[in-house]
Amino acid sequence: MATKATTIPLAQHIFSRLHQLNCHSIHGVPGDYTLRALDFLSASNIRWIGNANELCAGYAADGYARAAGMARLTTAAGPHKALTPRVGSLYTTYGVGELSAINAVAGSYAESVPVVHMVGSPSRKQWKTGACVHHSLSDGNLGVYTEMAKHITCAQADLRCDEAQEAARIYDHALEQCVRQSKPVYVNMPSDIVSAPVPAALLDRPLDLSRPTNNAAEEEQVISTILCRIQAAENPLIIADGLSYPFDFIAEVNTIVQSTNIPTMCYNAGKGVVDESLPSWEGPLTGQTELSATTDLALLFGPLLSDTNTAAWSAIPDPGICISFGLDTITVGHRVYHLHSKPLLEKLAGRLKAMGREQGRPKDQISHDPIRSPPHGSAICQDDFWARMSAWLKPYDTQLLANGTPLIGGRDLRLPTPTQVIASGIWCSIGQMLPAAQGVAAAKRDLAIPGRTILFEGDGSFQVTCQALSDIIRYRLDVTTFLLNNGGYAYERWLNGMEAEYNDVPAWQYTEVAHFFGAPTNSSDYPVISRKVSTWAELEDVLADEGIAEGRGLKMIEIAMAVDDVPSASRPGLKRAGEILRAT
Repeated sequence: MATKATTIPLAQHIFSRLHQLNCHSIHGVPGDYTLRALDFLSASNIRWIGNANELCAGYAADGYARAAGMARLTTAAGPHKALTPRVGSLYTTYGVGELSAINAVAGSYAESVPVVHMVGSPSRKQWKTGACVHHSLSDGNLGVYTEMAKHITCAQADLRCDEAQEAARIYDHALEQCVRQSKPVYVNMPSDIVSAPVPAALLDRPLDLSRPTNNAAEEEQVISTILCRIQAAENPLIIADGLSYPFDFIAEVNTIVQSTNIPTMCYNAGKGVVDESLPSWEGPLTGQTELSATTDLALLFGPLLSDTNTAAWSAIPDPGICISFGLDTITVGHRVYHLHSKPLLEKLAGRLKAMGREQGRPKDQISHDPIRSPPHGSAICQDDFWARMSAWLKPYDTQLLANGTPLIGGRDLRLPTPTQVIASGIWCSIGQMLPAAQGVAAAKRDLAIPGRTILFEGDGSFQVTCQALSDIIRYRLDVTTFLLNNGGYAYERWLNGMEAEYNDVPAWQYTEVAHFFGAPTNSSDYPVISRKVSTWAELEDVLADEGIAEGRGLKMIEIAMAVDDVPSASRPGLKRAGEILRAT
Protein backbone atom coordinates (compact mmCIF):
# COMPACT_ATOMS: atom_id res chain seq x y z
CA MET A 1 0.00 0.00 0.00
CA ALA A 2 1.35 3.39 -0.99
CA THR A 3 2.01 5.74 1.89
CA LYS A 4 0.41 9.15 1.91
CA ALA A 5 2.81 11.92 0.96
CA THR A 6 3.78 14.17 3.83
CA THR A 7 4.27 17.15 1.53
CA ILE A 8 2.55 18.38 -1.60
CA PRO A 9 3.34 21.23 -4.02
CA LEU A 10 1.91 24.60 -3.04
CA ALA A 11 -0.15 24.65 -6.26
CA GLN A 12 -1.84 21.41 -5.24
CA HIS A 13 -2.73 22.98 -1.90
CA ILE A 14 -4.14 26.03 -3.70
CA PHE A 15 -6.31 24.00 -6.05
CA SER A 16 -7.41 21.49 -3.39
CA ARG A 17 -8.68 24.30 -1.20
CA LEU A 18 -10.93 25.42 -4.06
CA HIS A 19 -12.35 21.91 -4.28
CA GLN A 20 -13.15 22.11 -0.56
CA LEU A 21 -15.17 25.24 -1.33
CA ASN A 22 -17.32 23.40 -3.90
CA CYS A 23 -15.38 24.81 -6.83
CA HIS A 24 -14.56 21.79 -8.97
CA SER A 25 -13.59 23.66 -12.14
CA ILE A 26 -11.12 26.48 -12.76
CA HIS A 27 -11.64 28.75 -15.75
CA GLY A 28 -8.90 30.54 -17.59
CA VAL A 29 -6.42 30.85 -20.43
CA PRO A 30 -2.94 29.30 -20.01
CA GLY A 31 0.16 31.47 -20.20
CA ASP A 32 3.82 30.89 -19.53
CA TYR A 33 3.58 32.20 -15.95
CA THR A 34 0.77 29.73 -15.17
CA LEU A 35 2.00 26.54 -16.83
CA ARG A 36 3.99 25.07 -13.91
CA ALA A 37 1.02 25.31 -11.57
CA LEU A 38 -1.41 23.82 -14.08
CA ASP A 39 0.54 20.56 -14.00
CA PHE A 40 -0.85 19.95 -10.50
CA LEU A 41 -4.54 20.26 -11.37
CA SER A 42 -5.24 16.55 -11.77
CA ALA A 43 -3.76 15.70 -8.37
CA SER A 44 -6.15 18.24 -6.84
CA ASN A 45 -9.26 16.68 -8.43
CA ILE A 46 -9.96 19.95 -10.25
CA ARG A 47 -11.13 20.27 -13.85
CA TRP A 48 -9.52 22.87 -16.11
CA ILE A 49 -11.93 24.74 -18.37
CA GLY A 50 -9.83 26.50 -20.97
CA ASN A 51 -11.71 29.51 -22.26
CA ALA A 52 -11.36 31.31 -25.56
CA ASN A 53 -10.35 34.49 -23.73
CA GLU A 54 -9.90 35.77 -20.21
CA LEU A 55 -12.97 38.00 -20.23
CA CYS A 56 -15.13 34.97 -20.89
CA ALA A 57 -13.26 33.12 -18.13
CA GLY A 58 -14.09 35.88 -15.65
CA TYR A 59 -17.77 35.95 -16.54
CA ALA A 60 -17.88 32.14 -16.42
CA ALA A 61 -16.32 32.07 -12.94
CA ASP A 62 -18.96 34.59 -11.84
CA GLY A 63 -21.75 32.42 -13.23
CA TYR A 64 -20.26 29.33 -11.60
CA ALA A 65 -20.28 30.98 -8.18
CA ARG A 66 -23.86 32.22 -8.57
CA ALA A 67 -25.12 28.81 -9.68
CA ALA A 68 -23.45 27.06 -6.77
CA GLY A 69 -26.02 28.77 -4.53
CA MET A 70 -28.93 27.17 -6.41
CA ALA A 71 -29.05 24.16 -4.08
CA ARG A 72 -29.92 26.49 -1.20
CA LEU A 73 -33.17 27.73 -2.71
CA THR A 74 -35.12 24.90 -1.10
CA THR A 75 -33.27 25.02 2.23
CA ALA A 76 -35.56 25.86 5.14
CA ALA A 77 -34.65 28.79 7.34
CA GLY A 78 -32.75 27.79 10.43
CA PRO A 79 -29.44 28.27 12.22
CA HIS A 80 -26.26 26.93 10.62
CA LYS A 81 -22.87 26.86 12.28
CA ALA A 82 -20.86 27.63 9.16
CA LEU A 83 -21.19 29.72 6.05
CA THR A 84 -22.12 27.86 2.88
CA PRO A 85 -18.89 27.47 0.90
CA ARG A 86 -19.26 28.18 -2.80
CA VAL A 87 -16.91 30.14 -5.01
CA GLY A 88 -15.97 30.46 -8.65
CA SER A 89 -12.38 30.72 -9.82
CA LEU A 90 -10.22 31.75 -12.74
CA TYR A 91 -6.50 31.53 -13.41
CA THR A 92 -4.89 34.02 -15.77
CA THR A 93 -1.40 35.11 -16.63
CA TYR A 94 0.30 38.27 -15.41
CA GLY A 95 -0.58 41.60 -17.00
CA VAL A 96 -2.21 40.93 -20.33
CA GLY A 97 -4.29 38.03 -19.04
CA GLU A 98 -5.47 39.52 -15.78
CA LEU A 99 -6.32 42.85 -17.41
CA SER A 100 -8.46 41.05 -19.96
CA ALA A 101 -10.45 39.61 -17.05
CA ILE A 102 -10.59 42.72 -14.88
CA ASN A 103 -13.97 43.87 -16.27
CA ALA A 104 -15.60 40.63 -15.15
CA VAL A 105 -13.90 40.62 -11.75
CA ALA A 106 -15.02 44.21 -11.15
CA GLY A 107 -18.58 43.15 -11.91
CA SER A 108 -18.31 40.32 -9.39
CA TYR A 109 -17.12 42.85 -6.82
CA ALA A 110 -19.95 45.27 -7.58
CA GLU A 111 -22.56 42.52 -7.24
CA SER A 112 -20.95 40.62 -4.33
CA VAL A 113 -20.05 37.38 -6.07
CA PRO A 114 -17.28 35.29 -4.43
CA VAL A 115 -14.66 34.67 -7.12
CA VAL A 116 -11.02 33.67 -6.64
CA HIS A 117 -8.82 35.32 -9.28
CA MET A 118 -5.42 33.61 -9.38
CA VAL A 119 -2.68 35.25 -11.42
CA GLY A 120 0.51 33.50 -12.49
CA SER A 121 3.28 36.07 -12.28
CA PRO A 122 7.08 36.38 -12.77
CA SER A 123 9.46 34.64 -10.37
CA ARG A 124 10.22 36.07 -6.94
CA LYS A 125 13.73 36.98 -8.10
CA GLN A 126 12.33 38.96 -11.02
CA TRP A 127 9.99 40.77 -8.64
CA LYS A 128 12.89 41.72 -6.37
CA THR A 129 15.06 43.04 -9.19
CA GLY A 130 12.26 44.78 -11.08
CA ALA A 131 13.25 42.91 -14.21
CA CYS A 132 11.94 44.18 -17.54
CA VAL A 133 9.82 41.09 -18.14
CA HIS A 134 7.22 40.59 -20.86
CA HIS A 135 3.67 41.69 -20.03
CA SER A 136 5.03 44.43 -17.74
CA LEU A 137 4.90 48.16 -18.44
CA SER A 138 8.69 48.19 -18.93
CA ASP A 139 9.19 50.54 -15.98
CA GLY A 140 10.29 48.03 -13.34
CA ASN A 141 7.07 48.38 -11.37
CA LEU A 142 5.81 44.81 -11.47
CA GLY A 143 3.20 45.46 -8.78
CA VAL A 144 1.08 47.90 -10.76
CA TYR A 145 -1.56 45.30 -11.62
CA THR A 146 -1.85 44.20 -8.00
CA GLU A 147 -2.55 47.82 -7.12
CA MET A 148 -5.38 47.84 -9.65
CA ALA A 149 -6.83 44.69 -8.13
CA LYS A 150 -7.00 46.27 -4.67
CA HIS A 151 -9.93 48.38 -5.80
CA ILE A 152 -12.05 45.45 -7.01
CA THR A 153 -11.22 42.66 -4.56
CA CYS A 154 -11.77 42.36 -0.82
CA ALA A 155 -8.40 40.70 -0.14
CA GLN A 156 -5.12 40.26 -1.99
CA ALA A 157 -2.94 37.21 -1.30
CA ASP A 158 0.62 38.03 -2.33
CA LEU A 159 2.51 34.73 -2.38
CA ARG A 160 5.98 36.29 -2.84
CA CYS A 161 7.08 34.57 0.37
CA ASP A 162 10.40 33.02 1.32
CA GLU A 163 8.55 30.04 2.81
CA ALA A 164 5.83 28.21 0.88
CA GLN A 165 4.01 27.34 4.10
CA GLU A 166 3.57 31.04 4.83
CA ALA A 167 2.21 31.47 1.30
CA ALA A 168 -0.33 28.72 2.00
CA ARG A 169 -1.42 30.51 5.18
CA ILE A 170 -1.86 33.82 3.34
CA TYR A 171 -3.83 32.11 0.60
CA ASP A 172 -6.13 30.33 3.06
CA HIS A 173 -6.89 33.61 4.79
CA ALA A 174 -7.88 35.18 1.47
CA LEU A 175 -10.27 32.30 0.76
CA GLU A 176 -11.90 32.82 4.14
CA GLN A 177 -12.43 36.47 3.31
CA CYS A 178 -13.84 35.58 -0.11
CA VAL A 179 -16.56 33.46 1.50
CA ARG A 180 -17.17 35.69 4.52
CA GLN A 181 -17.47 38.93 2.55
CA SER A 182 -18.92 37.38 -0.61
CA LYS A 183 -16.50 39.34 -2.78
CA PRO A 184 -13.67 38.45 -5.17
CA VAL A 185 -10.10 37.97 -3.95
CA TYR A 186 -6.82 38.30 -5.86
CA VAL A 187 -3.98 35.79 -5.60
CA ASN A 188 -0.51 36.65 -6.93
CA MET A 189 1.26 33.33 -7.64
CA PRO A 190 4.93 33.76 -8.65
CA SER A 191 5.84 31.02 -11.08
CA ASP A 192 8.76 29.69 -9.03
CA ILE A 193 6.89 29.11 -5.75
CA VAL A 194 4.00 26.99 -7.02
CA SER A 195 6.04 23.77 -6.97
CA ALA A 196 7.57 24.39 -3.53
CA PRO A 197 6.51 21.77 -0.93
CA VAL A 198 4.09 22.44 1.90
CA PRO A 199 2.82 19.99 4.55
CA ALA A 200 -0.04 17.92 3.15
CA ALA A 201 -1.63 18.05 6.59
CA LEU A 202 -2.44 21.73 6.07
CA LEU A 203 -5.45 20.62 4.02
CA ASP A 204 -6.80 18.73 7.03
CA ARG A 205 -7.28 22.01 8.87
CA PRO A 206 -10.70 23.33 7.86
CA LEU A 207 -10.90 26.89 6.67
CA ASP A 208 -12.48 29.17 9.25
CA LEU A 209 -15.93 29.67 7.78
CA SER A 210 -17.68 29.93 11.13
CA ARG A 211 -20.74 32.11 11.13
CA PRO A 212 -20.23 35.62 12.48
CA THR A 213 -22.11 36.38 15.67
CA ASN A 214 -23.84 39.55 16.78
CA ASN A 215 -23.92 41.28 20.12
CA ALA A 216 -26.90 39.51 21.65
CA ALA A 217 -28.36 42.55 23.40
CA GLU A 218 -28.07 44.82 20.36
CA GLU A 219 -29.47 42.12 18.09
CA GLU A 220 -32.48 41.63 20.36
CA GLN A 221 -33.06 45.37 20.48
CA VAL A 222 -33.09 45.62 16.69
CA ILE A 223 -35.40 42.60 16.33
CA SER A 224 -37.82 44.14 18.82
CA THR A 225 -37.71 47.45 16.95
CA ILE A 226 -38.42 45.75 13.63
CA LEU A 227 -41.31 43.73 15.08
CA CYS A 228 -42.84 46.87 16.55
CA ARG A 229 -42.52 48.68 13.21
CA ILE A 230 -44.21 45.78 11.40
CA GLN A 231 -47.03 45.62 13.93
CA ALA A 232 -47.63 49.36 13.73
CA ALA A 233 -47.54 49.60 9.94
CA GLU A 234 -50.83 50.02 8.10
CA ASN A 235 -49.45 49.61 4.59
CA PRO A 236 -46.21 47.62 4.79
CA LEU A 237 -44.32 46.49 1.70
CA ILE A 238 -41.56 43.93 1.18
CA ILE A 239 -39.01 44.53 -1.60
CA ALA A 240 -36.65 41.67 -2.45
CA ASP A 241 -33.47 42.35 -4.38
CA GLY A 242 -30.55 40.59 -5.98
CA LEU A 243 -28.05 40.65 -3.12
CA SER A 244 -30.36 38.26 -1.30
CA TYR A 245 -28.79 35.57 -3.51
CA PRO A 246 -25.12 35.94 -2.47
CA PHE A 247 -26.01 36.91 1.09
CA ASP A 248 -28.05 33.69 1.47
CA PHE A 249 -31.28 35.41 2.53
CA ILE A 250 -33.59 33.33 0.31
CA ALA A 251 -35.05 31.01 2.94
CA GLU A 252 -35.53 33.75 5.52
CA VAL A 253 -37.14 36.18 3.08
CA ASN A 254 -39.64 33.58 1.94
CA THR A 255 -40.48 32.61 5.51
CA ILE A 256 -41.12 36.26 6.36
CA VAL A 257 -43.27 36.76 3.25
CA GLN A 258 -45.34 33.66 4.01
CA SER A 259 -45.68 34.44 7.71
CA THR A 260 -46.77 38.05 7.34
CA ASN A 261 -48.68 38.09 4.05
CA ILE A 262 -47.22 41.54 3.45
CA PRO A 263 -47.47 42.63 -0.21
CA THR A 264 -44.18 41.74 -1.86
CA MET A 265 -42.35 43.06 -4.92
CA CYS A 266 -38.81 42.92 -6.30
CA TYR A 267 -36.32 45.07 -8.13
CA ASN A 268 -34.88 43.79 -11.42
CA ALA A 269 -31.99 41.86 -9.88
CA GLY A 270 -34.25 40.39 -7.20
CA LYS A 271 -36.27 38.33 -9.66
CA GLY A 272 -36.65 34.78 -8.37
CA VAL A 273 -35.83 35.55 -4.74
CA VAL A 274 -39.47 35.20 -3.63
CA ASP A 275 -41.87 32.38 -4.40
CA GLU A 276 -44.13 34.03 -6.98
CA SER A 277 -46.99 31.62 -6.30
CA LEU A 278 -47.56 33.20 -2.89
CA PRO A 279 -50.76 35.26 -2.57
CA SER A 280 -48.84 38.33 -1.44
CA TRP A 281 -46.67 38.47 -4.56
CA GLU A 282 -47.33 41.69 -6.49
CA GLY A 283 -44.70 41.50 -9.21
CA PRO A 284 -41.65 43.60 -10.14
CA LEU A 285 -41.29 47.17 -8.93
CA THR A 286 -40.47 49.06 -12.12
CA GLY A 287 -41.18 52.58 -10.90
CA GLN A 288 -43.37 54.27 -8.36
CA THR A 289 -46.64 52.38 -7.90
CA GLU A 290 -49.64 52.87 -5.67
CA LEU A 291 -48.20 50.32 -3.25
CA SER A 292 -44.77 51.93 -3.07
CA ALA A 293 -46.21 55.44 -2.92
CA THR A 294 -48.58 54.70 -0.04
CA THR A 295 -46.46 52.36 2.04
CA ASP A 296 -45.56 53.43 5.55
CA LEU A 297 -42.96 50.67 6.03
CA ALA A 298 -40.71 49.10 3.39
CA LEU A 299 -38.60 46.06 4.22
CA LEU A 300 -35.69 45.83 1.74
CA PHE A 301 -33.77 42.57 1.56
CA GLY A 302 -30.37 42.60 -0.17
CA PRO A 303 -30.96 45.96 -1.86
CA LEU A 304 -28.75 47.25 -4.65
CA LEU A 305 -30.14 50.72 -5.23
CA SER A 306 -28.60 51.59 -8.58
CA ASP A 307 -30.29 53.65 -11.28
CA THR A 308 -30.70 50.68 -13.62
CA ASN A 309 -32.14 48.47 -10.88
CA THR A 310 -34.70 50.95 -9.55
CA ALA A 311 -36.07 52.70 -12.65
CA ALA A 312 -33.71 55.67 -12.33
CA TRP A 313 -34.20 55.62 -8.52
CA SER A 314 -37.94 56.28 -8.88
CA ALA A 315 -38.79 52.96 -7.22
CA ILE A 316 -36.96 53.65 -3.95
CA PRO A 317 -39.26 54.48 -1.00
CA ASP A 318 -38.47 57.30 1.41
CA PRO A 319 -35.42 56.14 3.41
CA GLY A 320 -37.13 57.21 6.61
CA ILE A 321 -39.69 54.41 6.31
CA CYS A 322 -37.25 51.72 5.15
CA ILE A 323 -35.64 48.84 6.99
CA SER A 324 -32.79 47.52 4.84
CA PHE A 325 -30.85 44.29 5.32
CA GLY A 326 -27.33 44.18 3.88
CA LEU A 327 -24.60 41.64 4.51
CA ASP A 328 -23.31 43.15 7.74
CA THR A 329 -25.42 46.27 8.17
CA ILE A 330 -29.07 46.79 9.01
CA THR A 331 -30.52 50.23 8.45
CA VAL A 332 -33.67 51.18 10.33
CA GLY A 333 -34.85 54.52 9.07
CA HIS A 334 -31.76 56.70 9.16
CA ARG A 335 -29.94 54.65 11.80
CA VAL A 336 -27.33 52.08 10.78
CA TYR A 337 -26.61 49.02 12.92
CA HIS A 338 -23.40 47.09 12.25
CA LEU A 339 -24.90 43.65 12.65
CA HIS A 340 -24.76 40.54 10.49
CA SER A 341 -28.14 40.19 8.83
CA LYS A 342 -28.21 36.41 8.27
CA PRO A 343 -28.36 35.31 11.94
CA LEU A 344 -30.69 38.18 12.78
CA LEU A 345 -33.04 37.28 9.92
CA GLU A 346 -33.12 33.67 11.08
CA LYS A 347 -34.40 34.82 14.46
CA LEU A 348 -36.76 37.42 12.98
CA ALA A 349 -38.24 34.87 10.57
CA GLY A 350 -38.77 32.43 13.42
CA ARG A 351 -40.56 35.05 15.52
CA LEU A 352 -42.83 36.13 12.69
CA LYS A 353 -43.64 32.53 11.82
CA ALA A 354 -44.64 31.87 15.42
CA MET A 355 -46.81 35.01 15.49
CA GLY A 356 -48.91 33.85 12.54
CA ARG A 357 -50.13 35.33 9.28
CA GLU A 358 -52.47 37.88 10.80
CA GLN A 359 -49.44 39.96 11.73
CA GLY A 360 -49.35 41.53 8.27
CA ARG A 361 -52.02 43.16 6.19
CA PRO A 362 -54.35 40.49 4.73
CA LYS A 363 -54.43 40.31 0.97
CA ASP A 364 -56.60 38.39 -1.45
CA GLN A 365 -55.09 35.81 -3.79
CA ILE A 366 -53.68 37.47 -6.90
CA SER A 367 -55.52 36.54 -10.06
CA HIS A 368 -53.11 36.66 -12.97
CA ASP A 369 -54.52 37.48 -16.36
CA PRO A 370 -54.52 34.51 -18.72
CA ILE A 371 -51.73 34.37 -21.25
CA ARG A 372 -52.87 35.99 -24.48
CA SER A 373 -52.59 33.89 -27.64
CA PRO A 374 -51.56 36.15 -30.56
CA PRO A 375 -52.45 35.12 -34.13
CA HIS A 376 -50.07 32.36 -35.23
CA GLY A 377 -48.93 34.20 -38.32
CA SER A 378 -48.16 37.45 -36.54
CA ALA A 379 -44.71 38.70 -35.63
CA ILE A 380 -43.31 38.01 -32.18
CA CYS A 381 -43.31 40.99 -29.82
CA GLN A 382 -41.66 41.58 -26.47
CA ASP A 383 -44.82 41.99 -24.40
CA ASP A 384 -46.34 38.64 -25.36
CA PHE A 385 -43.02 36.79 -25.62
CA TRP A 386 -42.23 36.93 -21.91
CA ALA A 387 -45.73 35.88 -20.92
CA ARG A 388 -45.56 32.91 -23.28
CA MET A 389 -42.12 31.84 -22.06
CA SER A 390 -43.39 31.79 -18.48
CA ALA A 391 -45.48 28.71 -19.19
CA TRP A 392 -42.43 26.94 -20.66
CA LEU A 393 -40.24 27.32 -17.58
CA LYS A 394 -39.79 24.51 -15.05
CA PRO A 395 -38.81 24.32 -11.38
CA TYR A 396 -35.05 24.41 -10.76
CA ASP A 397 -34.35 26.23 -14.02
CA THR A 398 -31.69 28.91 -13.94
CA GLN A 399 -32.52 31.82 -16.24
CA LEU A 400 -29.88 34.34 -17.25
CA LEU A 401 -31.08 37.71 -18.53
CA ALA A 402 -28.64 39.47 -20.84
CA ASN A 403 -27.99 43.15 -20.22
CA GLY A 404 -30.38 44.92 -22.56
CA THR A 405 -33.96 44.06 -23.49
CA PRO A 406 -33.82 40.61 -21.83
CA LEU A 407 -32.95 42.28 -18.53
CA ILE A 408 -36.02 44.50 -18.60
CA GLY A 409 -38.31 42.00 -20.30
CA GLY A 410 -37.38 39.06 -18.11
CA ARG A 411 -38.72 40.73 -15.00
CA ASP A 412 -42.21 40.03 -16.37
CA LEU A 413 -41.64 36.27 -16.37
CA ARG A 414 -43.95 34.32 -14.07
CA LEU A 415 -41.59 31.94 -12.39
CA PRO A 416 -42.10 28.42 -11.09
CA THR A 417 -40.77 27.51 -7.65
CA PRO A 418 -37.93 27.04 -6.93
CA THR A 419 -36.00 28.82 -9.62
CA GLN A 420 -33.02 31.13 -9.99
CA VAL A 421 -32.64 34.25 -12.08
CA ILE A 422 -29.25 35.82 -12.81
CA ALA A 423 -29.74 39.47 -13.70
CA SER A 424 -27.27 42.29 -13.28
CA GLY A 425 -28.26 44.91 -10.72
CA ILE A 426 -25.55 47.49 -11.36
CA TRP A 427 -22.61 46.32 -13.50
CA CYS A 428 -24.72 45.64 -16.62
CA SER A 429 -21.76 44.75 -18.84
CA ILE A 430 -22.75 43.82 -22.37
CA GLY A 431 -21.74 40.28 -23.24
CA GLN A 432 -21.71 39.01 -19.66
CA MET A 433 -24.42 36.40 -19.74
CA LEU A 434 -23.33 33.98 -22.49
CA PRO A 435 -20.06 33.07 -20.73
CA ALA A 436 -21.89 33.26 -17.40
CA ALA A 437 -24.27 30.61 -18.76
CA GLN A 438 -21.24 28.45 -19.52
CA GLY A 439 -20.20 28.82 -15.88
CA VAL A 440 -23.70 28.04 -14.63
CA ALA A 441 -23.87 24.89 -16.75
CA ALA A 442 -20.45 23.77 -15.52
CA ALA A 443 -21.49 24.25 -11.89
CA LYS A 444 -24.71 22.34 -12.43
CA ARG A 445 -22.71 19.44 -13.86
CA ASP A 446 -19.97 19.54 -11.21
CA LEU A 447 -22.28 19.86 -8.22
CA ALA A 448 -25.26 17.83 -9.50
CA ILE A 449 -27.55 20.88 -9.33
CA PRO A 450 -30.89 20.11 -10.98
CA GLY A 451 -32.58 22.16 -13.66
CA ARG A 452 -31.90 23.60 -17.08
CA THR A 453 -29.60 26.51 -17.93
CA ILE A 454 -31.63 28.96 -20.01
CA LEU A 455 -30.12 32.11 -21.47
CA PHE A 456 -32.19 34.99 -22.83
CA GLU A 457 -29.60 36.73 -24.97
CA GLY A 458 -29.50 39.82 -27.17
CA ASP A 459 -27.86 39.98 -30.59
CA GLY A 460 -25.55 42.80 -29.53
CA SER A 461 -24.52 41.00 -26.34
CA PHE A 462 -23.87 37.78 -28.23
CA GLN A 463 -21.48 39.48 -30.62
CA VAL A 464 -19.31 40.71 -27.74
CA THR A 465 -18.55 37.28 -26.23
CA CYS A 466 -19.67 34.79 -28.88
CA GLN A 467 -16.49 32.76 -28.33
CA ALA A 468 -18.06 31.48 -25.11
CA LEU A 469 -20.27 29.34 -27.32
CA SER A 470 -17.18 27.42 -28.37
CA ASP A 471 -16.37 26.82 -24.69
CA ILE A 472 -19.88 25.46 -24.14
CA ILE A 473 -19.47 23.13 -27.12
CA ARG A 474 -15.94 22.08 -26.22
CA TYR A 475 -16.98 20.89 -22.77
CA ARG A 476 -20.35 19.53 -23.91
CA LEU A 477 -22.33 21.72 -21.52
CA ASP A 478 -26.11 21.91 -21.54
CA VAL A 479 -27.32 25.42 -22.43
CA THR A 480 -30.52 26.59 -24.11
CA THR A 481 -30.27 30.07 -25.65
CA PHE A 482 -33.11 32.25 -26.89
CA LEU A 483 -31.38 34.97 -28.89
CA LEU A 484 -33.59 38.03 -29.39
CA ASN A 485 -32.51 39.55 -32.70
CA ASN A 486 -33.70 43.13 -33.13
CA GLY A 487 -30.81 44.23 -35.31
CA GLY A 488 -29.01 46.32 -32.73
CA TYR A 489 -29.07 47.89 -29.31
CA ALA A 490 -32.79 48.41 -28.71
CA TYR A 491 -32.25 49.37 -25.06
CA GLU A 492 -29.85 52.12 -26.11
CA ARG A 493 -32.13 53.25 -28.95
CA TRP A 494 -34.74 54.21 -26.38
CA LEU A 495 -32.16 56.14 -24.39
CA ASN A 496 -30.78 58.06 -27.34
CA GLY A 497 -30.47 57.67 -31.11
CA MET A 498 -33.50 55.64 -32.18
CA GLU A 499 -32.42 55.83 -35.83
CA ALA A 500 -28.69 56.28 -35.24
CA GLU A 501 -26.28 53.99 -37.05
CA TYR A 502 -24.18 53.57 -33.91
CA ASN A 503 -27.02 51.53 -32.39
CA ASP A 504 -26.91 48.98 -35.24
CA VAL A 505 -24.99 45.69 -35.15
CA PRO A 506 -23.81 43.52 -38.07
CA ALA A 507 -26.27 40.96 -39.41
CA TRP A 508 -24.96 37.51 -38.46
CA GLN A 509 -26.23 34.06 -39.42
CA TYR A 510 -26.80 33.03 -35.82
CA THR A 511 -28.13 29.57 -36.58
CA GLU A 512 -24.82 28.75 -38.30
CA VAL A 513 -22.60 29.85 -35.43
CA ALA A 514 -22.75 26.65 -33.38
CA HIS A 515 -21.41 24.50 -36.19
CA PHE A 516 -18.75 27.09 -37.04
CA PHE A 517 -17.53 26.67 -33.45
CA GLY A 518 -17.35 22.90 -33.81
CA ALA A 519 -20.74 21.66 -32.64
CA PRO A 520 -21.32 18.02 -33.61
CA THR A 521 -23.95 17.01 -36.15
CA ASN A 522 -26.53 14.31 -35.37
CA SER A 523 -24.96 13.38 -32.04
CA SER A 524 -27.14 11.48 -29.57
CA ASP A 525 -24.64 12.16 -26.77
CA TYR A 526 -24.66 15.92 -27.30
CA PRO A 527 -27.69 16.99 -29.34
CA VAL A 528 -27.42 20.38 -31.04
CA ILE A 529 -30.45 22.22 -32.38
CA SER A 530 -30.41 25.64 -34.09
CA ARG A 531 -33.65 27.29 -35.21
CA LYS A 532 -34.76 30.71 -36.42
CA VAL A 533 -38.32 31.87 -35.78
CA SER A 534 -40.16 35.05 -36.70
CA THR A 535 -43.84 34.17 -36.10
CA TRP A 536 -45.81 32.84 -33.17
CA ALA A 537 -46.56 29.61 -35.02
CA GLU A 538 -42.84 28.96 -35.47
CA LEU A 539 -42.14 29.75 -31.83
CA GLU A 540 -44.93 27.42 -30.67
CA ASP A 541 -43.38 24.62 -32.72
CA VAL A 542 -40.07 25.22 -30.99
CA LEU A 543 -41.57 25.28 -27.51
CA ALA A 544 -43.49 22.07 -28.20
CA ASP A 545 -40.33 20.24 -29.32
CA GLU A 546 -39.35 17.81 -26.55
CA GLY A 547 -35.81 17.73 -27.89
CA ILE A 548 -35.54 21.42 -27.03
CA ALA A 549 -37.57 21.33 -23.82
CA GLU A 550 -35.43 18.62 -22.21
CA GLY A 551 -32.52 21.05 -21.95
CA ARG A 552 -29.84 18.51 -22.83
CA GLY A 553 -27.12 19.58 -25.24
CA LEU A 554 -26.93 22.92 -27.02
CA LYS A 555 -30.03 24.73 -28.24
CA MET A 556 -29.81 28.02 -30.15
CA ILE A 557 -33.16 29.64 -30.94
CA GLU A 558 -32.96 32.93 -32.85
CA ILE A 559 -36.10 35.06 -32.49
CA ALA A 560 -36.63 37.94 -34.92
CA MET A 561 -38.14 41.09 -33.40
CA ALA A 562 -38.67 44.69 -34.49
CA VAL A 563 -35.70 47.03 -34.08
CA ASP A 564 -37.51 49.31 -31.63
CA ASP A 565 -39.39 46.63 -29.68
CA VAL A 566 -38.95 46.76 -25.92
CA PRO A 567 -41.51 45.81 -23.26
CA SER A 568 -44.23 48.46 -23.01
CA ALA A 569 -43.92 48.72 -19.24
CA SER A 570 -40.25 49.67 -19.57
CA ARG A 571 -40.69 52.49 -22.06
CA PRO A 572 -41.53 55.29 -19.59
CA GLY A 573 -38.49 54.34 -17.50
CA LEU A 574 -36.22 54.24 -20.53
CA LYS A 575 -37.46 57.61 -21.69
CA ARG A 576 -36.85 59.02 -18.22
CA ALA A 577 -33.35 57.52 -18.16
CA GLY A 578 -32.67 59.07 -21.57
CA GLU A 579 -33.79 62.47 -20.33
CA ILE A 580 -31.49 62.16 -17.33
CA LEU A 581 -28.64 61.13 -19.64
CA ARG A 582 -29.09 64.17 -21.85
CA ALA A 583 -29.53 66.53 -18.91
CA THR A 584 -26.34 65.57 -17.09
